[in-house]
Amino acid sequence: MANTRQSDEKLTALEVACDTEVSGCVFRMRTEVDDRERLLEITCDHVSEQHGKEFSLEEIDDRHVTEVEV
Repeated sequence: MANTRQSDEKLTALEVACDTEVSGCVFRMRTEVDDRERLLEITCDHVSEQHGKEFSLEEIDDRHVTEVEV
């Protein structure tokens, strides 16, 4: 049986987390690297709706999105 993924191939994803002690919110989302825009929009909506704060997509991207190995 052929293995379609090489064992030394590294896969990465984008991750954003909202861990606020005040509200008790633990929001963590991970997605494929090429889906960055959707990740930012969902996070922006979450922060606005759940925490009443407004951040630009650029602020979220710069401060809160990390690239992780999967």
